Amino acid sequence: MLPSWTSISTTSTIPGYVFEVPSLVLQTAATPISANGSIDLNWPAPDTSIVFFVVLHFAEIQVLQTNSLREFYIYANGDLYFKDPVPVKIQINPPTDQEGPGNFGKASISNVTENQEDPAVSVVGRNELNIDKRKFSFEELKVITNNFRNQIGSGGFGNVFKGHLEDGNEVAVKVRSELSSQGIEQFLNEVEKLSRVHHKNLVSLIGYCIEGDRIGLVYEHMENGNLQQWIRGGAHSLSWKQRLQIAYESAQGCEYLHKMCRPPLIHRDIKSNNILLTTNLEAKVSDFGSARDCSGTHVTTQVLGTLGYLDPFYASTSELTEKSDVYSFGVILLEIVTGKSPIIEGPEGSRSNLTQFVQERLSKGNIESILDPNMRGQYNINSIWKVANLALRCTDSPARRPDMTKIVRELEETMNLEVSCIDTSKVASEDISRLSIGGEVHDGNFKMAHTGGMQQPDYGPSAR
Repeated sequence: MLPSWTSISTTSTIPGYVFEVPSLVLQTAATPISANGSIDLNWPAPDTSIVFFVVLHFAEIQVLQTNSLREFYIYANGDLYFKDPVPVKIQINPPTDQEGPGNFGKASISNVTENQEDPAVSVVGRNELNIDKRKFSFEELKVITNNFRNQIGSGGFGNVFKGHLEDGNEVAVKVRSELSSQGIEQFLNEVEKLSRVHHKNLVSLIGYCIEGDRIGLVYEHMENGNLQQWIRGGAHSLSWKQRLQIAYESAQGCEYLHKMCRPPLIHRDIKSNNILLTTNLEAKVSDFGSARDCSGTHVTTQVLGTLGYLDPFYASTSELTEKSDVYSFGVILLEIVTGKSPIIEGPEGSRSNLTQFVQERLSKGNIESILDPNMRGQYNINSIWKVANLALRCTDSPARRPDMTKIVRELEETMNLEVSCIDTSKVASEDISRLSIGGEVHDGNFKMAHTGGMQQPDYGPSAR
Protein backbone atom coordinates (compact mmCIF):
# COMPACT_ATOMS: atom_id res chain seq x y z
CA MET A 1 0.00 0.00 0.00
CA LEU A 2 1.50 3.32 -1.07
CA PRO A 3 1.18 5.99 1.66
CA SER A 4 0.28 8.86 -0.69
CA TRP A 5 -2.02 6.94 -3.04
CA THR A 6 -5.45 5.35 -2.73
CA SER A 7 -5.63 1.90 -4.32
CA ILE A 8 -8.70 0.96 -6.36
CA SER A 9 -9.50 -2.28 -8.20
CA THR A 10 -12.03 -4.17 -10.29
CA THR A 11 -13.00 -7.82 -10.71
CA SER A 12 -13.60 -7.38 -14.45
CA THR A 13 -11.22 -8.78 -17.04
CA ILE A 14 -9.30 -5.86 -18.56
CA PRO A 15 -7.92 -6.47 -22.08
CA GLY A 16 -4.50 -5.05 -22.94
CA TYR A 17 -3.68 -4.18 -26.54
CA VAL A 18 -0.05 -3.09 -26.36
CA PHE A 19 1.86 -5.48 -24.09
CA GLU A 20 0.81 -8.79 -22.64
CA VAL A 21 0.73 -8.24 -18.89
CA PRO A 22 -1.04 -10.21 -16.16
CA SER A 23 -4.76 -9.53 -15.73
CA LEU A 24 -4.16 -8.86 -12.03
CA VAL A 25 -1.96 -5.91 -12.97
CA LEU A 26 -4.54 -4.54 -15.38
CA GLN A 27 -7.29 -4.84 -12.76
CA THR A 28 -5.56 -2.46 -10.34
CA ALA A 29 -4.74 1.23 -10.49
CA ALA A 30 -3.63 4.08 -8.26
CA THR A 31 -4.92 7.62 -7.89
CA PRO A 32 -2.99 10.34 -6.01
CA ILE A 33 -4.28 11.57 -2.67
CA SER A 34 -2.72 14.99 -3.24
CA ALA A 35 -2.41 16.89 -6.50
CA ASN A 36 1.39 16.77 -6.39
CA GLY A 37 1.74 13.23 -5.10
CA SER A 38 4.48 10.99 -6.46
CA ILE A 39 4.87 7.26 -6.77
CA ASP A 40 8.16 5.40 -6.44
CA LEU A 41 8.65 1.91 -7.85
CA ASN A 42 11.69 -0.02 -6.68
CA TRP A 43 12.58 -3.64 -7.25
CA PRO A 44 15.73 -5.73 -6.71
CA ALA A 45 17.71 -7.01 -9.71
CA PRO A 46 19.36 -10.36 -8.98
CA ASP A 47 21.83 -9.82 -11.82
CA THR A 48 23.18 -6.45 -13.03
CA SER A 49 23.25 -7.76 -16.61
CA ILE A 50 19.46 -8.22 -16.69
CA VAL A 51 17.62 -5.65 -18.82
CA PHE A 52 14.10 -4.64 -17.78
CA PHE A 53 11.35 -3.22 -19.96
CA VAL A 54 9.16 -0.90 -17.88
CA VAL A 55 5.64 -0.35 -19.20
CA LEU A 56 3.52 2.52 -17.85
CA HIS A 57 -0.15 2.95 -18.77
CA PHE A 58 -1.88 6.30 -18.17
CA ALA A 59 -5.64 6.86 -18.24
CA GLU A 60 -7.62 10.06 -17.65
CA ILE A 61 -11.31 9.48 -16.89
CA GLN A 62 -12.11 12.80 -15.27
CA VAL A 63 -12.99 15.90 -17.30
CA LEU A 64 -10.59 18.57 -16.08
CA GLN A 65 -11.56 22.20 -15.68
CA THR A 66 -10.48 24.49 -18.50
CA ASN A 67 -7.72 25.98 -16.37
CA SER A 68 -6.49 22.60 -15.08
CA LEU A 69 -3.64 20.50 -16.40
CA ARG A 70 -2.44 17.05 -15.37
CA GLU A 71 1.20 16.20 -16.10
CA PHE A 72 3.46 13.27 -15.30
CA TYR A 73 7.24 13.39 -15.14
CA ILE A 74 8.91 9.99 -15.30
CA TYR A 75 12.33 9.49 -13.73
CA ALA A 76 14.52 6.41 -14.10
CA ASN A 77 17.35 6.05 -11.57
CA GLY A 78 16.99 9.73 -10.72
CA ASP A 79 17.22 10.99 -14.32
CA LEU A 80 14.29 12.58 -16.16
CA TYR A 81 13.33 10.03 -18.81
CA PHE A 82 10.03 11.27 -20.23
CA LYS A 83 7.41 13.89 -19.54
CA ASP A 84 3.93 14.89 -20.63
CA PRO A 85 2.69 11.55 -22.02
CA VAL A 86 -0.26 12.13 -24.34
CA PRO A 87 -2.97 9.48 -23.79
CA VAL A 88 -5.79 8.68 -26.19
CA LYS A 89 -8.83 10.66 -25.02
CA ILE A 90 -11.68 8.47 -23.82
CA GLN A 91 -14.79 10.16 -22.44
CA ILE A 92 -17.00 8.27 -19.99
CA ASN A 93 -20.28 9.91 -18.98
CA PRO A 94 -21.40 8.64 -15.54
CA PRO A 95 -24.77 9.54 -13.98
CA THR A 96 -24.91 13.22 -13.07
CA ASP A 97 -24.79 12.45 -9.36
CA GLN A 98 -21.48 10.54 -9.63
CA GLU A 99 -17.95 11.68 -10.20
CA GLY A 100 -14.71 9.74 -10.45
CA PRO A 101 -11.13 10.81 -9.92
CA GLY A 102 -8.40 10.78 -12.56
CA ASN A 103 -6.42 7.57 -12.54
CA PHE A 104 -2.79 6.64 -12.92
CA GLY A 105 -3.61 3.37 -14.66
CA LYS A 106 -1.02 0.71 -14.03
CA ALA A 107 2.61 -0.22 -14.30
CA SER A 108 4.29 -3.48 -15.16
CA ILE A 109 7.93 -4.55 -15.20
CA SER A 110 9.25 -7.51 -17.17
CA ASN A 111 12.38 -8.82 -18.83
CA VAL A 112 12.89 -7.54 -22.37
CA THR A 113 11.47 -9.75 -25.12
CA GLU A 114 12.95 -8.72 -28.45
CA ASN A 115 10.08 -9.97 -30.62
CA GLN A 116 6.49 -10.25 -29.51
CA GLU A 117 3.58 -11.60 -31.46
CA ASP A 118 1.58 -9.08 -33.45
CA PRO A 119 -1.61 -10.19 -35.21
CA ALA A 120 -0.80 -8.28 -38.38
CA VAL A 121 -2.64 -10.59 -40.79
CA SER A 122 -6.06 -12.19 -40.61
CA VAL A 123 -6.23 -15.98 -40.45
CA VAL A 124 -8.61 -17.09 -43.20
CA GLY A 125 -7.89 -20.79 -43.00
CA ARG A 126 -5.57 -22.39 -40.49
CA ASN A 127 -4.22 -24.96 -42.92
CA GLU A 128 -4.62 -23.18 -46.27
CA LEU A 129 -3.24 -19.95 -47.69
CA ASN A 130 -4.35 -18.35 -50.92
CA ILE A 131 -0.85 -17.56 -52.23
CA ASP A 132 1.15 -18.63 -55.25
CA LYS A 133 3.76 -20.63 -53.33
CA ARG A 134 4.33 -24.34 -52.98
CA LYS A 135 2.69 -26.02 -50.00
CA PHE A 136 4.89 -28.69 -48.43
CA SER A 137 3.78 -31.47 -46.12
CA PHE A 138 5.68 -31.89 -42.88
CA GLU A 139 6.91 -35.27 -44.13
CA GLU A 140 8.34 -33.52 -47.20
CA LEU A 141 10.24 -31.14 -44.92
CA LYS A 142 11.72 -34.14 -43.12
CA VAL A 143 12.86 -35.62 -46.44
CA ILE A 144 14.26 -32.31 -47.70
CA THR A 145 16.32 -31.79 -44.53
CA ASN A 146 17.28 -35.45 -44.02
CA ASN A 147 15.18 -35.56 -40.86
CA PHE A 148 16.35 -32.09 -39.73
CA ARG A 149 19.99 -33.16 -39.31
CA ASN A 150 21.87 -30.10 -40.57
CA GLN A 151 20.94 -27.15 -38.37
CA ILE A 152 22.39 -23.88 -39.64
CA GLY A 153 20.66 -21.34 -37.42
CA SER A 154 18.06 -20.56 -34.79
CA GLY A 155 15.86 -17.70 -33.64
CA GLY A 156 12.70 -16.73 -31.82
CA PHE A 157 10.59 -18.65 -34.34
CA GLY A 158 12.55 -21.90 -34.18
CA ASN A 159 15.47 -23.61 -35.86
CA VAL A 160 16.73 -23.34 -39.44
CA PHE A 161 17.95 -26.39 -41.34
CA LYS A 162 19.78 -26.80 -44.62
CA GLY A 163 18.09 -29.03 -47.18
CA HIS A 164 17.84 -30.02 -50.84
CA LEU A 165 14.82 -30.04 -53.12
CA GLU A 166 14.14 -32.83 -55.62
CA ASP A 167 16.07 -30.94 -58.32
CA GLY A 168 19.12 -30.61 -56.07
CA ASN A 169 18.69 -26.90 -55.28
CA GLU A 170 19.75 -25.97 -51.76
CA VAL A 171 17.13 -24.48 -49.45
CA ALA A 172 16.85 -23.22 -45.89
CA VAL A 173 13.94 -24.65 -43.92
CA LYS A 174 12.75 -22.71 -40.86
CA VAL A 175 10.65 -24.88 -38.54
CA ARG A 176 8.64 -23.46 -35.67
CA SER A 177 9.66 -24.75 -32.27
CA GLU A 178 7.02 -25.89 -29.79
CA LEU A 179 8.62 -23.48 -27.33
CA SER A 180 8.50 -20.55 -29.75
CA SER A 181 7.08 -17.27 -28.46
CA GLN A 182 5.94 -16.47 -31.99
CA GLY A 183 2.54 -17.75 -32.99
CA ILE A 184 0.62 -18.69 -36.10
CA GLU A 185 -0.29 -15.06 -36.91
CA GLN A 186 3.33 -13.96 -37.18
CA PHE A 187 4.08 -17.01 -39.33
CA LEU A 188 1.19 -16.19 -41.66
CA ASN A 189 2.27 -12.57 -41.77
CA GLU A 190 5.72 -13.56 -43.02
CA VAL A 191 4.27 -15.89 -45.66
CA GLU A 192 1.85 -13.24 -46.90
CA LYS A 193 4.47 -10.49 -47.07
CA LEU A 194 7.12 -12.65 -48.75
CA SER A 195 4.62 -13.90 -51.31
CA ARG A 196 4.16 -10.39 -52.72
CA VAL A 197 7.70 -8.99 -52.67
CA HIS A 198 10.06 -9.67 -55.55
CA HIS A 199 13.48 -8.05 -55.54
CA LYS A 200 17.01 -9.34 -55.99
CA ASN A 201 17.99 -8.00 -52.57
CA LEU A 202 15.15 -9.68 -50.67
CA VAL A 203 15.24 -13.35 -49.68
CA SER A 204 12.85 -15.43 -51.81
CA LEU A 205 10.20 -17.65 -50.27
CA ILE A 206 9.87 -21.01 -52.05
CA GLY A 207 7.03 -22.48 -50.03
CA TYR A 208 5.47 -23.19 -46.67
CA CYS A 209 4.11 -25.98 -44.49
CA ILE A 210 1.19 -25.75 -42.08
CA GLU A 211 -0.22 -28.87 -40.48
CA GLY A 212 -1.89 -27.97 -37.22
CA ASP A 213 0.87 -26.75 -34.91
CA ARG A 214 3.63 -28.05 -37.20
CA ILE A 215 4.59 -25.13 -39.41
CA GLY A 216 7.63 -24.18 -41.46
CA LEU A 217 8.98 -21.94 -44.20
CA VAL A 218 11.21 -22.90 -47.13
CA TYR A 219 13.57 -20.21 -48.47
CA GLU A 220 16.39 -19.99 -50.94
CA HIS A 221 19.59 -20.98 -49.13
CA MET A 222 22.17 -18.27 -48.43
CA GLU A 223 25.56 -19.95 -48.36
CA ASN A 224 27.50 -17.24 -46.52
CA GLY A 225 25.24 -16.79 -43.50
CA ASN A 226 24.46 -13.30 -42.25
CA LEU A 227 26.28 -9.98 -42.06
CA GLN A 228 26.62 -10.10 -38.28
CA GLN A 229 28.65 -13.31 -38.52
CA TRP A 230 31.05 -11.65 -40.94
CA ILE A 231 31.66 -8.42 -39.02
CA ARG A 232 31.59 -9.80 -35.48
CA GLY A 233 32.17 -13.52 -35.81
CA GLY A 234 35.97 -13.33 -35.84
CA ALA A 235 36.37 -16.15 -38.37
CA HIS A 236 35.61 -13.90 -41.37
CA SER A 237 36.87 -10.58 -42.59
CA LEU A 238 35.45 -8.13 -45.11
CA SER A 239 37.18 -5.36 -47.02
CA TRP A 240 35.75 -1.85 -46.95
CA LYS A 241 34.68 -2.20 -50.57
CA GLN A 242 32.76 -5.40 -49.73
CA ARG A 243 31.10 -3.71 -46.75
CA LEU A 244 30.03 -0.80 -48.92
CA GLN A 245 28.57 -3.15 -51.51
CA ILE A 246 26.61 -5.05 -48.85
CA ALA A 247 25.27 -1.80 -47.38
CA TYR A 248 24.25 -0.57 -50.84
CA GLU A 249 22.44 -3.79 -51.76
CA SER A 250 20.67 -3.97 -48.38
CA ALA A 251 19.52 -0.37 -48.82
CA GLN A 252 18.13 -1.23 -52.25
CA GLY A 253 16.07 -4.03 -50.70
CA CYS A 254 14.69 -1.68 -48.04
CA GLU A 255 13.97 1.01 -50.63
CA TYR A 256 11.89 -1.51 -52.58
CA LEU A 257 9.79 -2.23 -49.48
CA HIS A 258 9.20 1.47 -48.76
CA LYS A 259 8.79 2.90 -52.25
CA MET A 260 7.76 0.16 -54.66
CA CYS A 261 5.45 -2.10 -52.66
CA ARG A 262 1.75 -1.24 -52.70
CA PRO A 263 0.94 -0.52 -49.94
CA PRO A 264 4.42 0.35 -48.62
CA LEU A 265 5.92 -2.23 -46.30
CA ILE A 266 7.83 -1.45 -43.11
CA HIS A 267 10.15 -4.28 -42.07
CA ARG A 268 10.30 -3.44 -38.32
CA ASP A 269 13.27 -5.69 -37.57
CA ILE A 270 16.16 -4.51 -39.75
CA LYS A 271 19.39 -5.77 -38.16
CA SER A 272 22.71 -7.22 -39.26
CA ASN A 273 21.73 -10.86 -38.69
CA ASN A 274 18.71 -10.32 -40.95
CA ILE A 275 21.03 -9.35 -43.82
CA LEU A 276 21.88 -12.66 -45.48
CA LEU A 277 24.75 -13.20 -47.93
CA THR A 278 24.96 -15.38 -51.03
CA THR A 279 28.02 -17.30 -52.24
CA ASN A 280 29.21 -14.09 -53.95
CA LEU A 281 28.43 -11.99 -50.83
CA GLU A 282 25.36 -10.44 -52.44
CA ALA A 283 23.13 -9.04 -49.67
CA LYS A 284 19.47 -9.96 -49.20
CA VAL A 285 17.11 -8.72 -46.47
CA SER A 286 15.26 -11.50 -44.64
CA ASP A 287 12.77 -12.23 -41.83
CA PHE A 288 9.44 -10.53 -42.54
CA GLY A 289 7.51 -11.89 -39.56
CA SER A 290 7.14 -8.42 -38.04
CA ALA A 291 6.56 -6.46 -41.27
CA ARG A 292 3.58 -4.12 -41.46
CA ASP A 293 1.74 -2.36 -44.26
CA CYS A 294 1.73 1.44 -43.99
CA SER A 295 -0.47 3.27 -46.48
CA GLY A 296 -0.55 6.57 -44.53
CA THR A 297 2.00 8.75 -42.79
CA HIS A 298 2.30 6.23 -39.97
CA VAL A 299 0.59 3.30 -38.32
CA THR A 300 0.05 3.01 -34.57
CA THR A 301 0.98 -0.51 -33.56
CA GLN A 302 2.53 -2.73 -30.94
CA VAL A 303 6.21 -1.95 -30.49
CA LEU A 304 8.36 -4.72 -31.94
CA GLY A 305 12.05 -4.84 -32.71
CA THR A 306 15.46 -5.74 -31.37
CA LEU A 307 17.29 -3.96 -28.57
CA GLY A 308 19.91 -1.64 -30.03
CA TYR A 309 18.20 -1.34 -33.42
CA LEU A 310 14.81 -0.12 -32.19
CA ASP A 311 13.88 3.45 -33.14
CA PRO A 312 13.49 5.43 -29.86
CA PHE A 313 10.67 7.55 -31.33
CA TYR A 314 8.71 4.45 -32.33
CA ALA A 315 9.40 2.84 -28.95
CA SER A 316 8.06 5.86 -27.06
CA THR A 317 5.04 6.68 -29.26
CA SER A 318 4.09 3.37 -30.95
CA GLU A 319 3.96 5.37 -34.21
CA LEU A 320 5.60 3.25 -36.89
CA THR A 321 6.91 4.95 -40.04
CA GLU A 322 9.44 4.24 -42.77
CA LYS A 323 11.91 6.28 -40.73
CA SER A 324 11.81 3.54 -38.07
CA ASP A 325 13.51 1.21 -40.56
CA VAL A 326 15.90 4.03 -41.46
CA TYR A 327 17.03 4.26 -37.83
CA SER A 328 17.73 0.52 -37.74
CA PHE A 329 19.62 0.73 -41.01
CA GLY A 330 21.76 3.54 -39.60
CA VAL A 331 22.79 1.25 -36.75
CA ILE A 332 23.81 -1.39 -39.33
CA LEU A 333 25.99 1.20 -41.09
CA LEU A 334 27.72 1.91 -37.77
CA GLU A 335 28.29 -1.82 -37.30
CA ILE A 336 29.83 -2.00 -40.77
CA VAL A 337 32.25 0.83 -39.94
CA THR A 338 33.15 -0.20 -36.39
CA GLY A 339 32.59 -3.96 -36.25
CA LYS A 340 30.94 -3.39 -32.86
CA SER A 341 27.60 -4.51 -31.45
CA PRO A 342 24.74 -1.94 -31.20
CA ILE A 343 24.97 -2.33 -27.43
CA ILE A 344 28.57 -2.11 -26.23
CA GLU A 345 29.37 -4.05 -23.07
CA GLY A 346 31.49 -2.05 -20.64
CA PRO A 347 33.24 -2.73 -17.34
CA GLU A 348 31.26 -4.08 -14.39
CA GLY A 349 28.24 -4.91 -16.54
CA SER A 350 27.76 -1.36 -17.85
CA ARG A 351 26.36 -0.82 -21.33
CA SER A 352 26.57 1.99 -23.86
CA ASN A 353 24.90 2.75 -27.15
CA LEU A 354 26.92 2.39 -30.37
CA THR A 355 25.42 5.58 -31.78
CA GLN A 356 26.58 7.59 -28.78
CA PHE A 357 30.00 5.90 -28.88
CA VAL A 358 30.53 6.99 -32.50
CA GLN A 359 29.14 10.51 -31.98
CA GLU A 360 31.56 11.20 -29.12
CA ARG A 361 34.60 10.17 -31.15
CA LEU A 362 33.63 11.81 -34.42
CA SER A 363 32.96 15.09 -32.60
CA LYS A 364 36.71 15.11 -31.90
CA GLY A 365 37.51 14.40 -35.55
CA ASN A 366 38.96 11.02 -34.68
CA ILE A 367 37.48 8.51 -37.11
CA GLU A 368 40.48 6.18 -36.95
CA SER A 369 39.56 5.29 -33.36
CA ILE A 370 36.21 3.78 -34.39
CA LEU A 371 37.34 1.69 -37.39
CA ASP A 372 36.97 -2.06 -37.25
CA PRO A 373 40.52 -3.37 -36.68
CA ASN A 374 39.59 -6.51 -38.62
CA MET A 375 38.79 -4.58 -41.79
CA ARG A 376 41.14 -5.98 -44.41
CA GLY A 377 42.58 -4.39 -47.51
CA GLN A 378 42.77 -0.76 -48.58
CA TYR A 379 40.19 1.94 -47.99
CA ASN A 380 39.64 5.63 -48.58
CA ILE A 381 39.14 7.53 -45.35
CA ASN A 382 36.84 10.06 -47.06
CA SER A 383 34.35 7.36 -48.01
CA ILE A 384 34.35 6.06 -44.42
CA TRP A 385 33.61 9.59 -43.18
CA LYS A 386 30.68 9.80 -45.60
CA VAL A 387 29.18 6.52 -44.40
CA ALA A 388 29.68 7.38 -40.72
CA ASN A 389 27.97 10.76 -41.18
CA LEU A 390 25.15 9.12 -43.13
CA ALA A 391 24.68 6.62 -40.30
CA LEU A 392 24.42 9.41 -37.72
CA ARG A 393 21.80 11.20 -39.83
CA CYS A 394 19.83 7.96 -40.04
CA THR A 395 19.82 7.72 -36.24
CA ASP A 396 18.92 11.39 -35.70
CA SER A 397 15.37 12.59 -34.96
CA PRO A 398 12.79 11.28 -37.49
CA ALA A 399 12.43 14.63 -39.30
CA ARG A 400 16.17 14.78 -39.94
CA ARG A 401 16.54 11.23 -41.21
CA PRO A 402 16.93 10.65 -44.96
CA ASP A 403 14.59 8.24 -46.71
CA MET A 404 15.84 4.98 -48.22
CA THR A 405 16.01 6.45 -51.73
CA LYS A 406 18.46 9.12 -50.56
CA ILE A 407 20.43 6.52 -48.62
CA VAL A 408 20.76 4.36 -51.74
CA ARG A 409 21.93 7.37 -53.76
CA GLU A 410 24.51 8.44 -51.17
CA LEU A 411 25.90 4.92 -50.82
CA GLU A 412 26.20 4.66 -54.60
CA GLU A 413 28.12 7.95 -54.67
CA THR A 414 30.37 6.71 -51.88
CA MET A 415 31.09 3.48 -53.76
CA ASN A 416 32.06 5.50 -56.84
CA LEU A 417 34.33 7.67 -54.68
CA GLU A 418 35.99 4.60 -53.23
CA VAL A 419 36.61 3.03 -56.64
CA SER A 420 37.90 6.26 -58.20
CA CYS A 421 40.31 6.92 -55.33
CA ILE A 422 41.69 3.39 -55.49
CA ASP A 423 42.15 3.66 -59.26
CA THR A 424 43.86 7.05 -58.87
CA SER A 425 46.15 5.61 -56.21
CA LYS A 426 47.16 2.77 -58.53
CA VAL A 427 47.93 5.19 -61.38
CA ALA A 428 49.95 7.43 -59.05
CA SER A 429 51.94 4.45 -57.81
CA GLU A 430 52.74 3.38 -61.37
CA ASP A 431 53.77 6.90 -62.44
CA ILE A 432 56.00 7.41 -59.41
CA SER A 433 57.56 4.00 -59.95
CA ARG A 434 58.58 5.07 -63.45
CA LEU A 435 60.05 8.37 -62.13
CA SER A 436 61.90 6.66 -59.32
CA ILE A 437 65.71 6.32 -59.46
CA GLY A 438 67.44 4.18 -56.84
CA GLY A 439 64.23 4.04 -54.81
CA GLU A 440 63.93 7.85 -54.42
CA VAL A 441 61.09 9.91 -55.86
CA HIS A 442 62.20 13.04 -57.70
CA ASP A 443 59.21 15.22 -56.85
CA GLY A 444 59.57 17.34 -53.76
CA ASN A 445 55.95 18.54 -53.91
CA PHE A 446 54.27 15.15 -53.51
CA LYS A 447 55.73 12.84 -50.90
CA MET A 448 54.47 9.29 -50.57
CA ALA A 449 54.40 7.21 -47.42
CA HIS A 450 54.07 3.46 -47.21
CA THR A 451 51.03 2.36 -45.19
CA GLY A 452 50.01 -1.26 -45.08
CA GLY A 453 51.54 -1.97 -48.49
CA MET A 454 49.82 1.05 -50.09
CA GLN A 455 51.27 4.46 -50.86
CA GLN A 456 49.54 7.58 -49.60
CA PRO A 457 50.27 11.31 -49.38
CA ASP A 458 51.50 12.53 -46.00
CA TYR A 459 48.77 15.17 -45.84
CA GLY A 460 44.98 15.01 -45.45
CA PRO A 461 42.57 12.07 -45.49
CA SER A 462 43.28 9.90 -48.47
CA ALA A 463 43.35 6.35 -49.78
CA ARG A 464 44.58 3.74 -47.35
